[in-house]
Amino acid sequence: MNSPLRVVLWACISIVAAPWAHAQEASVSIAQIYQSALENDPALRAQGQRIEALKAGRRHANRLSAGPLSLEGSYRSDRNFDNQGLRETELGISAPLWLWNERGQNQNARQAELQTGQLRVDALKLELAGQVRQVYWNTLAAHLDVEIAQARLAGSKKLMDDVQKRVDAGDLAKADLLQATALHAQAQAEFARALSALSAVGAEFTEVTGLPVTVLKNPSREPLPADTRLDIQAHPAHQTLQGEIAVQKSRADLVAIQKRDNPELGLALVNDRAAFAAPNEKSLVLSTRIPLGSSAEYDSRLLAARADETEAQVRLTRLDTTLKAQASAARANVEWFEKLQANAQTQAELARQVYSLYQQSFNLGETDLPTLLRFEQQAFEAERLAKKSTVEYSTKVSALRQALGLLPEQTP
Repeated sequence: MNSPLRVVLWACISIVAAPWAHAQEASVSIAQIYQSALENDPALRAQGQRIEALKAGRRHANRLSAGPLSLEGSYRSDRNFDNQGLRETELGISAPLWLWNERGQNQNARQAELQTGQLRVDALKLELAGQVRQVYWNTLAAHLDVEIAQARLAGSKKLMDDVQKRVDAGDLAKADLLQATALHAQAQAEFARALSALSAVGAEFTEVTGLPVTVLKNPSREPLPADTRLDIQAHPAHQTLQGEIAVQKSRADLVAIQKRDNPELGLALVNDRAAFAAPNEKSLVLSTRIPLGSSAEYDSRLLAARADETEAQVRLTRLDTTLKAQASAARANVEWFEKLQANAQTQAELARQVYSLYQQSFNLGETDLPTLLRFEQQAFEAERLAKKSTVEYSTKVSALRQALGLLPEQTP
């Protein structure tokens, strides 16, 4: 008679291995989930409008005057005093003037801000890709735990029922039934914990991607890049921070030009009459206003701008070091977990063979139930680790692609 324990083990194998055996079938891939996350991310949804704002700022830098025009007017009369007929009306317009080379440098600063804003979109996409990859594999790992726990729960129930029948028939002692019942209770607890963990990571998955966890029917492993070397100049994070350096430098250069406030040029038309009998006289007035700057205030602004530029440069140096270290660690992890996966598969196969031998011995009455349960537990744990190693290896492949700056939809 086939023992329910054998059914337990092979049920675990079939349930856990099925998704990976059909991974090539139609399923929702990481790339498709990532596309949904792009539509669900508030920062990326708003980034398009931010780019339009930067474009408007660049257009504003092309204006002829340093600021908006001002309309000025005045009226003078002696009506409330001796009332000799004095009347004077002045109407004019004034415009702030650019400092020397200020307009061109302002345009450079606005252009650098626009380019950095566009680069920041790529950096945000890569950051979101990292979140999607993490919740994707975390959810699949939790899903796998639930499937394993469910298979173990069903098998422990069958075992408990079988032991109950054999105790009633006098083939086994009541202590065996207590052990089988304890095993079933343990399986129930493990199943409950697995469901709780899946519920938590499932909520996070839905929050990031906007999709229910039910779309994860078949896992989809990302392809291993053919070239695992890091092209740091093409990495979105490097490009974004490099653009930030250009922004800070252009701002500092602009501040260096702005030693004082912008001068103003005014043009006014004056219409005046000295007395009732005097004729109206018209005149044209050309005026200018030149502010005097403060050296201390100018030095403060310039030093602050240069400090921001220096900070961005140091951050880029640190970022490059971090990116290289992450890429190196990710490559090593892929190599180690590939070996770990092969070792786990071998261990699981050996554990199945050992369990099969003890199963035959138990059927012949040569092995007691506690011994059989111990080897069943070892076989089950080895099988669980083998399936978990598959998920872990796939996670490390995704982590390598993330470290290299590759998005899910990109091909290596």
